[in-house]
Amino acid sequence: METESAAPNAERAFLTGWRLHLTSLGVVLTLLLINLEVTIVSTSLVAITNELDGYGETSWIVSAYLITYMGFMILWSKLSDIIGRKVSFLATVFIFTAFSGACGGASTMTQLIICRTFQGIGGAGGYSLSTLMTYEMVPKSKLPVYGAVNAASVAFATLLGPLFGGLINNHTTWRWVFYLNLPAGACVMAILFLAIPPGFPHNGSPASRKEKQTSQSTLQQLKRIDVVGGILMLASSLLASSALLETSNRFGWSNGGTISLLVLSGICWIFFFAWEWFVSKDTVPQEPLFPWKFIYDRSWMGMLTMTFLAGVPFNVVVVFLPQRLQIVSGQTPLDAGIHLLPYTFGAAFGAALANALGSKRRLAIAHVLLIGAALQVLGLALLSTLPITNVFPSKGYGFATLAGIGMGLSFGMLVLATPFMVDQQDLSVASGAIIQFRFLGGVIGLAIATSILNSRIKSHLAGVLDARMLAALFESTTILESLPQVTKEEVIHIFAQEYNFQNYVMVAFAGAQILAVLVFWNHKWASRGWIQ
Repeated sequence: METESAAPNAERAFLTGWRLHLTSLGVVLTLLLINLEVTIVSTSLVAITNELDGYGETSWIVSAYLITYMGFMILWSKLSDIIGRKVSFLATVFIFTAFSGACGGASTMTQLIICRTFQGIGGAGGYSLSTLMTYEMVPKSKLPVYGAVNAASVAFATLLGPLFGGLINNHTTWRWVFYLNLPAGACVMAILFLAIPPGFPHNGSPASRKEKQTSQSTLQQLKRIDVVGGILMLASSLLASSALLETSNRFGWSNGGTISLLVLSGICWIFFFAWEWFVSKDTVPQEPLFPWKFIYDRSWMGMLTMTFLAGVPFNVVVVFLPQRLQIVSGQTPLDAGIHLLPYTFGAAFGAALANALGSKRRLAIAHVLLIGAALQVLGLALLSTLPITNVFPSKGYGFATLAGIGMGLSFGMLVLATPFMVDQQDLSVASGAIIQFRFLGGVIGLAIATSILNSRIKSHLAGVLDARMLAALFESTTILESLPQVTKEEVIHIFAQEYNFQNYVMVAFAGAQILAVLVFWNHKWASRGWIQ
């Protein structure tokens, strides 16, 4: 076992030998499974909603997962401080695996959405603890190498997801999208159980044994978890998503229900930050999900802002590009998955490039983030200019690749830089936060994009389809095949036009990242030797 000599980590032992290799494998496989779930489902959404009669609720299949995925990341990190990394990690993979099976067995949209919600709870812990364990199992000097391996795993999942989703939907039922996680999850749990030593990350060191002997009871330690903060964060995200995904489409923006949900979401966010300020005091037993000292850390607040803004367009493209290819261009799920590969490959390449630039060339954080944001703006702006016909031109894949590289550069750099920007005692919270804020952006982005798409399509189709046909379209897109050719072409024209408009809106979020880099520019971000 190897120890680091730096003062903050003097008692921390790192993994070596077979434990390091096997734990690394478990982490990589966990990241692969959890990230595969996003893109493999994205190419299956049309098939799922057509069978379960719920096209209008398409985004809830993704958002239900992302809301809890986002909301539980920091909670799992904090819980692992109390009950241990190993127990927490195994619990997260078990929850994810069990509810994957439940998703596969769902017979209604409501059942599927509920099971996806619980599946997201497990996925949240798997992602945040994989990141945290990587930070802790090797010295900081080795993080670029292991970070690149983890980034490759995420990228590989993003690449495989569309292909697996397409193959499954072409040759069997969409339910195997979820059933495949059952044997894979069991395998990962076995690896993690064997590899992670008891007491990790202290690994049975004298300091760890002394700490265990003098520790409080489990019940007393559980009181340290900031449950109120977690509930407020989940409530604020759920209320905002409900307003954007459901109420605004069914009743309109001026409806009292829509306004009430948005106001309640804003109030919950205010109470969340007020509560976090309160529990950040030393006199309170709870340990905050968002330590108030983060507010005064210019570097860290900039990184959280960047990861939120980058999360908005990333998930929108992953979900709606395959949907466009299937609905507008008439492609099969497999073809749509294949044609999503330029975007996902670009993201994979960008993440690997970020690790290389950070570790080998000593390029400043700010420079990498600026390049990533600029590529996102360019790629998304070009995607918003695609022809509004059923033809998806070859150049569209080049536009998607540019946007993907920009996303990968931003995400890769933000994850790599996290342990260098915060104190060791805040690492568990920070590792969850950098991912959690990214998926918070993803949840909000999907809600905004879905609301814009559905409301504008309903508005433009009101004069093309009667109320009965329009309602049927929002239950299942298979209704398109029964329309007269002229009407079908007009409907497809409107769909293509609104998918372009979605990308146009996403350009604003990509552009806001450039502004954020300039606002939060500081000596840490501008340093070329930030990896010590």
